[in-house]
Amino acid sequence: MSPIRSIGTTLAAGAILSFSLLLGCSNQEASNPVTPAGESAEATPSNTATSTPAISATPALMASSTPTASPAIPATPSGIASQFLPEGLADSVIINSVNEAGTVRARAATERGELLMISSGPEERGHLNVSSNYGLEGDQTYQADYSIVYREDGQDQELLKFPALLFVRQSDQVLKFDKVSFKDAEVYLLAPQYKSGHGLVAYAFAVNKISGEVFPLSFVQGELVQDMLVYSEIQPAPANLNEQLVVHSPEGAGGDPELKPRVYDLDLDKRQFIAR
Repeated sequence: MSPIRSIGTTLAAGAILSFSLLLGCSNQEASNPVTPAGESAEATPSNTATSTPAISATPALMASSTPTASPAIPATPSGIASQFLPEGLADSVIINSVNEAGTVRARAATERGELLMISSGPEERGHLNVSSNYGLEGDQTYQADYSIVYREDGQDQELLKFPALLFVRQSDQVLKFDKVSFKDAEVYLLAPQYKSGHGLVAYAFAVNKISGEVFPLSFVQGELVQDMLVYSEIQPAPANLNEQLVVHSPEGAGGDPELKPRVYDLDLDKRQFIAR
C-alpha cells in the first residue's frame, strides 16, 4: 500500500470516529435537558422513591435536616411502655399494671355528695426501683390524667384537672382528703405526693355551707396567685385557728425556714385563701 493511500485511510477513520462522538453527546443532551434557573424539575419514576420530603430550612442545613418523629417511649423492665413522656421521676418507675379509665384514686364524703380524684384515661400503676427524695425503693407509683370531681345525686362536676400526674405512695390505699372546717365552709385538702424533701403540695376545695356550691380555691400571697399550697412535711398539717388557715412553711435544702407560720384568710366570694 502506498503512503498516500494509508494516510487518507487514517484521516477518514478519524473523521468517522469524531462524528460518532459528536452524535453521542447530542443524544445525551437531548435526553437530559437542562432546567432553567428558578424552576423545579418534575420527579420521574426513577427518583420519586428516593426524593426527600420538603423541609423548611436554609440551603446550608438542607443536607443534614431530616424529619424527626416524637421521641420513642421505652418499655420498662416489666415490658409495659408508658403512655406518657419519660420526664422527671418517671425514669425511676417500673410499671407493673394498667388500670382502666375511671379508677378512683382519692375520695372524701361531703354532707351532700363526695369529692373524687378519678383517672380520665388508663392509670399506670408501678413502683420505684430506686430511693429518692420522693419515696423509697419499692414504694407504689401512680400516673394518669386525673380529674377532681364533685359527685352528687349521680351528677359529676369537674373542678380541676391534673394531666399526666405522677405521684408516689407507700401503699395502694385510696387517698383521703384532709378536712378543715370553717364557719361558712368545709375545706378539703389533697396532697397526692407523700414526701418530696421540699414540702408537700396540696390542692384545696371548698364546700359552701350556705349555698352548697363546691369549687377549687387558690392561694394569694402578695402578687403571687397559685392553685396549690406548699407546706412542711414535718410540722403540723394546715389547720383552722380563729377562722384562719395556719400553714407551716417547708424546710428544704438551700433555703432558710420561716420562723413563723403563714396565716391565710378565707374569702369565699373570691374563692381564695389570702395571706396576711
